[in-house]
Amino acid sequence: MTQSYFTEDQKMYTSNFPKWNFDECYLIQEILEEKGYSMNCVSRVGCDRKWHDAWQVERADVPRLIEQLFRQRLVVEVQAEGHGKASINFVYDYHPDTIISAVKRFWRNNR
Repeated sequence: MTQSYFTEDQKMYTSNFPKWNFDECYLIQEILEEKGYSMNCVSRVGCDRKWHDAWQVERADVPRLIEQLFRQRLVVEVQAEGHGKASINFVYDYHPDTIISAVKRFWRNNR
């Protein structure tokens, strides 16, 4: 670990985005709403300085969502955001069908 982490300014990078279209984002959001999770599809810069699809979720839901993603073998980054929110960044740029099929297998939020 001889290199330091990128600063927020170094992460700024332009690319053609978004990779998930509106219909796919809406379907993911709809499925998660039915399961009791509040989320929005957003775009965030990952630690590799590239734009990735992400979910903006409540911080209280992050541990449960991470566990669900872990069960589906999906690798993500988590980034804190303001006002009780966090983003779950899909840095491996999974195909939307992979995410949709995984989300359908999530457990309900018992919070």
